Amino acid sequence: MSESTNSETQSEQARVCLTPEQVDAIRDAATDTGAKYLRARNETIIALLADTGLRNEVLTQLTTEMYLRDAGELYLPTNIQKQPGNGRDDWPRSHHLDLDVDGTIGTQRSLNTYLDNRWKDSSYLFPSRQSDQMTTRSVRNVVKRLAHEADIQPFRYDESGEFGRGDPDDVHPHVFRHSLAYRLLHDRDRDDNHFDIYFVRNRLRHASLQTTLRKYDHFRTI
Repeated sequence: MSESTNSETQSEQARVCLTPEQVDAIRDAATDTGAKYLRARNETIIALLADTGLRNEVLTQLTTEMYLRDAGELYLPTNIQKQPGNGRDDWPRSHHLDLDVDGTIGTQRSLNTYLDNRWKDSSYLFPSRQSDQMTTRSVRNVVKRLAHEADIQPFRYDESGEFGRGDPDDVHPHVFRHSLAYRLLHDRDRDDNHFDIYFVRNRLRHASLQTTLRKYDHFRTI
């Protein structure tokens, strides 16, 4: 492999992730801090990011109708998903995404509690104080504030292959996507080896397995 190709591959690798315990600490901060009427919303945002690995720009476009409560699924239409940069015209496809895939997050419980007691009636799943739809910047700000409230030091993977620790400023919505991959690839309590790299690829809705391998293959050995 050429030096330039190796550099490109390294630059695509996920560098920051959270442990399940750190995700729980951020959720606790969401339920304990901030405006009381926003706490359930913020906790549900964290739960949904941790469970599904949704991109921020998709999360903010979710509507209440896309949550299929009885089925325990999210419906993700094509038009809200990230478009591929490789010229493919058959991806992304509309997708039904199961919630609580490994039984550790309780996303449905958070969603149901939040929606049953929501302070604002909006067609979008996550409204803000000022609008019926949160912006991606608002979500980033919520995540950053909660990471600081919980004093999170995420794990950082550097170019030398060593793990270190970061600080709350390293935590942003996309880190939960990386953390989902790490959690699933390290789920060693199952006997069926269900959560392999192929499962992660489908869960994160990558158009190509190669994308998943470039970003997360190193997670399998750390």
